[in-house]
Amino acid sequence: MRELISILVLCLLFTFSNGQGRGWPADKFSNVERHLDNIQMYVRSLQDIVYQERMKYQPFAQNTTSGGAMNMAYTSFINDVESRLAKMEFATSELVKKMTTCPGDPQPPPPPNNVVVESVTVGNSSSIVVKWDRPTMGGSPVVDENLQYKVYFVPIDEFGKQTAGEVVFSICDASQTSASITDLYPRSFYKIWVGAVLCTAAESNSNPKSMKTPDVVPTAPINVRVEGTKPNAIALRWDAPAIMGVLTNYTIYVTDESGTPMVLAVDPPVNNYVLYDLVEGTRYNIMVSAFSDNGESPKSMPLEVMTDSYIPGPPLNLRVVKSNKTAVHLAWDPPTPGPGIIRGYNINYTDSRYIDFYEFKTPDSSINEAIITDLYPATTYYFRAFARTGKSVGAGSAVVMQTTKSDVPSDPRQLMINFIRYEPPQVRLTWLPPRNTYGRLNNYTLHWGVRNGAVRKETILPILLQWDSDFLDDDTTHEFKLFAANDLGFGPAAIKEFSTPKRDTIVPPNVKVDRRKGMDNTTKLHVTWDPPSQPVDGYRILYRKFEWVYSGRWQLKEIPDPLARSADIAVKEHNFSYIVVVRGYKNRNRGPGMGGGLTMTSGGIGGPSPGNMGMSPGGLGAMPGSMGSNPFQNSAGGFPANFSP
Repeated sequence: MRELISILVLCLLFTFSNGQGRGWPADKFSNVERHLDNIQMYVRSLQDIVYQERMKYQPFAQNTTSGGAMNMAYTSFINDVESRLAKMEFATSELVKKMTTCPGDPQPPPPPNNVVVESVTVGNSSSIVVKWDRPTMGGSPVVDENLQYKVYFVPIDEFGKQTAGEVVFSICDASQTSASITDLYPRSFYKIWVGAVLCTAAESNSNPKSMKTPDVVPTAPINVRVEGTKPNAIALRWDAPAIMGVLTNYTIYVTDESGTPMVLAVDPPVNNYVLYDLVEGTRYNIMVSAFSDNGESPKSMPLEVMTDSYIPGPPLNLRVVKSNKTAVHLAWDPPTPGPGIIRGYNINYTDSRYIDFYEFKTPDSSINEAIITDLYPATTYYFRAFARTGKSVGAGSAVVMQTTKSDVPSDPRQLMINFIRYEPPQVRLTWLPPRNTYGRLNNYTLHWGVRNGAVRKETILPILLQWDSDFLDDDTTHEFKLFAANDLGFGPAAIKEFSTPKRDTIVPPNVKVDRRKGMDNTTKLHVTWDPPSQPVDGYRILYRKFEWVYSGRWQLKEIPDPLARSADIAVKEHNFSYIVVVRGYKNRNRGPGMGGGLTMTSGGIGGPSPGNMGMSPGGLGAMPGSMGSNPFQNSAGGFPANFSP
């Protein structure tokens, strides 16, 4: 206060002696007056507090020899007095800092640059280091041996209010640009700034910086102990560190017997914790550390603990909800509750052969159903459910049997086609049964014919694995589709194509057919022809019953006489018309026959040959009777030969 009054008096004297009225402007005086009013207000408030407290205990003072009863003041009286005094001192120091020098005094240097404040706590003691750069003027550091620094150090509370008088450290060495303040309390708040002073001029100050000293680094928690265990939980308790300050949290480090780590934070920092979701019957290594805002303590001594064992009971009421050809939908109820946690369920299953065993796992225990897929149709499977923990599998449920629904058979295997006769062409199909029949086979069904033409259908007994074709067309590609069928229908087809060779045909002219009845009520077809234009070694006559939907087969009659001009063919069904084809053949060009004497000569059945798809009209017998003389196309796509009424 005296320093402030002296500055005011000197400035006033300088102003009046100047005679020009130069000095402080009016706003400067107003600013000073406001600060003085505040100081007087704090003084009056302090006087009122002391006076009221004294009058309050005046009767007690009359009965004491000491003349007062201050020991009877209310609890916070001393603190209130100190608070008012601190505010007075702070307001006074702020006013002094804002006072400018009187006119004519040297100007102060610029304030220090780049002020940095750092703090560290070691043990129970904190320190603050202040660093700065020299003031600069005109872009260059001020170089003057009279330059001095002042480091201002002011205790404050967490709200930024000053709690005690400021401490000033004077540094007379201009080259020294740092200062250390030691022996401070951890977790304390301070405001710090640095002033620069040149000669006797007023100083300039950096902006104040507020900071808090770090807390102590705690020591390790002590007496870590187990208060209880369950299959999936461990209850822990420990005592606080011997040195700890204010803790932010505890951290628990857990490692199981396989080396898998787990880190848990205890916030707020209570001295107990329950570790959940552990694995039953497992050994754990546990350590605890403490944290303050200054870092982590060392870890406590390791504690080894084992959780209790637990084997769950079997799932209840395992049942089939639904099934189809390739999947079974199962459901079950949880086991009887126990002390441990069930992590999920396993479904083990196999078929009736007991060769391959499979396992299905649910992801967690909340799912009490499973859809087992990729099964085989018409197959009996056995299912059993188990409850799974983190370490083991419990007892199994009752076994449930389920047969998947049937399906159509798979395709016949290894379908092969080979010649059994070259002239006229005839082939044999062989195959193996389907890999999966899904029950008893009813038959094999063959769809065959000239590719992209009409189709014949043949039904084959399920015990047979071969089929001989009818006589095929020459120089034609035939397609064969073989299906296996059971009670549900046809499965996919095995498909093969087969091409017959091309041959030259020898067609006798003027072929005629007459129907004749014998003595025993039999019917014969009397076939006649004229000599062909080239020599032959014999004749082949193909004939079959005429059908609008061709399902019958060609019959073959061979006449090894080149001079023959007629032949009789006995037929059983005399009420039907017949198709007859005559061809001449030669023996000199034998091909690789089957069964001996089979030939591939140029004089075979004409083309198209009398296969299932059609025949050329050359070499066909006449068509007497109601059928007329014009050929017509049948349902198989060819033309009928001679018809015998």
